[in-house]
Amino acid sequence: MSTDCTTLDRLRGPKILDMSIFDWVTSLAAAALVGWLFGITGGAHWVLFILAWILFGVVTHYAFGVKTMLGYYLGLNTKPLRNKHC
Repeated sequence: MSTDCTTLDRLRGPKILDMSIFDWVTSLAAAALVGWLFGITGGAHWVLFILAWILFGVVTHYAFGVKTMLGYYLGLNTKPLRNKHC
């Protein structure tokens, strides 16, 4: 393990399909909090809200030129470079 790895680098280490599990969990936790604050009820409403949340994230990353693996899988950007292996 490299000595220049931060705590965030270590948290982002475990991946599924080369996407950070930590990033997905924190994003969905934030979506749950925002959905709860907005008073979203019903399964279908939650599914639509989560899909909209993910779409918002994809569009925002694309607009600012941030390369992500999800953007890569969707054909929106080239594969992001991974320099650190913590």
